Amino acid sequence: MALRRHEGFPLEVERVVDSDTLIGWLTVSPDVKSRYRLRLQGIEGGEAHDPRGPTGTAALASALAESGAAPFHWLGSLLTRDQFGRLVGQVQRADGCLLNLLLLQRGSHWRRDRSGLETH
Repeated sequence: MALRRHEGFPLEVERVVDSDTLIGWLTVSPDVKSRYRLRLQGIEGGEAHDPRGPTGTAALASALAESGAAPFHWLGSLLTRDQFGRLVGQVQRADGCLLNLLLLQRGSHWRRDRSGLETH
């Protein structure tokens, strides 16, 4: 699913933590960048201890790398955090593609609803 480009906060990805978590720098105002742990909303790709975890982590890293040096945007609130203190939202690539949806379409990740239940 592609949205109008450049909605949300400009995002510089520092690194992939696991299949659904990034560390990145968000430009929160024209002269302020802040570092955040970011959770991809509504999807799961396996935890580090799960046999599916390395595959999900590699899929996320690959989907990010496909954009090259193009900028990303964070579509989410700076106020909403999960139980681990991560911001929760979506990543949009420069081409307008929503990374969360792309990972679902490729089959490397599956849906996780608001209650935390997995839906395959």
